[in-house]
Amino acid sequence: MAGNLISETVGAWRSAIALLKDHKRSRTTRRDFWALGPNECTGILDDIGLSRSEFDEAMRLPYASEDLLCSAMRSIGIDPDSFRSLEAVRDRFISRICITCPHRRQCHDHMAAFDFESHYQDFCPNSVNFADLLNEGRSKLSAGKSS
Repeated sequence: MAGNLISETVGAWRSAIALLKDHKRSRTTRRDFWALGPNECTGILDDIGLSRSEFDEAMRLPYASEDLLCSAMRSIGIDPDSFRSLEAVRDRFISRICITCPHRRQCHDHMAAFDFESHYQDFCPNSVNFADLLNEGRSKLSAGKSS
């Protein structure tokens, strides 16, 4: 019984420390972003379809300073650097969806446990976009084999 209490207390402290570190990183990221200057920041935000207030609000979400999108794409077999992925990220506002996602903590936890690919369809608002990218990739592979 005492062992469980100690274990739970240690877990709670670790979570609290991780949350504080995350908030500090997010504040630093937000400060560094706005230091780029208003014109550059506005251009970047326009590219991903976010207003200034939406960006500031998104930076208050858990793990806002982390690039969960590229990690998510890699974990399910999508190359985030391929041309079709880059086009889809831009055209479908996949980045915007990820940045403003209320499930970032859940996403982060599954990434840390290396089981995102087994669970993302249950919570990820980009799951349909990911499925389309995966299907497009399979279609191109099949077309290449039949040539």
